[in-house]
Amino acid sequence: MPRILSDHIVLRPLELRDLENRVAWFNDPQVRQTLVVTEQFEMDKTRRWFERLQSDSTRVEFAIDTPEGITIGVTGLVGIEKDHAVAECYCVIGNKEYWGKKLGTEIHSVLIQWAFETLGLAKIRADIRTNNPAIFRVVEKLGFKIEGTLRQEKVVSGQRIDLYRIGLLRTEFTPTHHRFEVQ
Repeated sequence: MPRILSDHIVLRPLELRDLENRVAWFNDPQVRQTLVVTEQFEMDKTRRWFERLQSDSTRVEFAIDTPEGITIGVTGLVGIEKDHAVAECYCVIGNKEYWGKKLGTEIHSVLIQWAFETLGLAKIRADIRTNNPAIFRVVEKLGFKIEGTLRQEKVVSGQRIDLYRIGLLRTEFTPTHHRFEVQ
């Protein structure tokens, strides 16, 4: 797995040492308000997931670091369908000190550009909450299109929520960060 360096972020392979942060972030109520996942994360289950991940060719998981080495989140591609050249992307900036710093755009741009150029994907998709304007601005800048609304798709805090199914074709991608280096 490569390390991908950009102006303000480093995407590096997810490591065992990242799992405690991952569990804490995915269980943080403020972070969860931005996510599609609904289950609580547990350390034992997460360790087993990480072990399975090592041989899972349908996922690519990265930790997100600052250039100074501070881990601020996780991102990746899941459900990679090599026959169809399609995958789903996600990004979680769990360290709230880095919210509102426009890093989400850079992270998505670099991850997606790498996926199109290196993995040869033709399409990236995602499900996002309809009540998350910050992520909608990010994906809109990159060229994603709403492909549909998944009405009352998930139950969050006892309430049903809608999701947008979004998609981005390689030919529609507008990279916002052209400089990145793969190591």
